[in-house]
Amino acid sequence: MFKKLKNLISDKLHAGRAYSSGGCRKYEARLEDYLQGSHDSDLSDHLRKCGDCCAALENSRTGGQLLRDVREPAGEPSSAFVAGVVAKIREEEMRAESPAAFWNPLEFLASRLSLTAATVLLALSVYMVAFAPHRPLSLPSAARTELNTADFPQPPGDPESNEDVLQSLVERNYGR
Repeated sequence: MFKKLKNLISDKLHAGRAYSSGGCRKYEARLEDYLQGSHDSDLSDHLRKCGDCCAALENSRTGGQLLRDVREPAGEPSSAFVAGVVAKIREEEMRAESPAAFWNPLEFLASRLSLTAATVLLALSVYMVAFAPHRPLSLPSAARTELNTADFPQPPGDPESNEDVLQSLVERNYGR
């Protein structure tokens, strides 16, 4: 049937070249009304004389009939198809009535929430890498992590005499 329609359209296109040339243009717009049943005596006279217009009218009738045939249902569905559909419906009903069906909306919400969070993190990462201003990494002197020997108090050197030991004890009030 589709092959007939394809051939009909091809014939219509080839016939349309011959049909559109000459004095048939004034009848072209009236062919649709004529197909619908309106009576036009001038067009009827022209159709008796012009073979191209008559062929175009017949092609239009055949095309309309083919389209009406295609739109009609092909027939009743097979019993295997009906049984499959009914089985799927029962399966969905059982799934909806099961106790686990309570978690379905929560699973859906959790998946959407995790997808949204991942998208936000990705967008922030792209922003930080591409658009955030880059600052040099200079640490202030108070935040240094390396310690020098000058940072620690140095123990006093070995006293040269007993007088130096007594003198240091007096300075620190150890000798009270």
